[in-house]
Amino acid sequence: MTDIVMKDIDPVLADRIRRVADARGWNMHDTLFHLLEQGLFTTEAEVRSGFNDREVDVLSAAISALKDVPRGHGF
Repeated sequence: MTDIVMKDIDPVLADRIRRVADARGWNMHDTLFHLLEQGLFTTEAEVRSGFNDREVDVLSAAISALKDVPRGHGF
């Protein structure tokens, strides 16, 4: 499994992420995974016209594959 590492993150953004983790009862790894996934879905919808169908299909397959990755140990 690939670790999610965020370097030099803005303290305000880090606090927002931590608050989501606390509110949901998720560990940091799961929180980052869910936020990344949700952000990708939102961004895909916004920029779909910028991707051709093959690119959208490949990106969707990659996102689906991430769902099968075993959970990590968190931070």
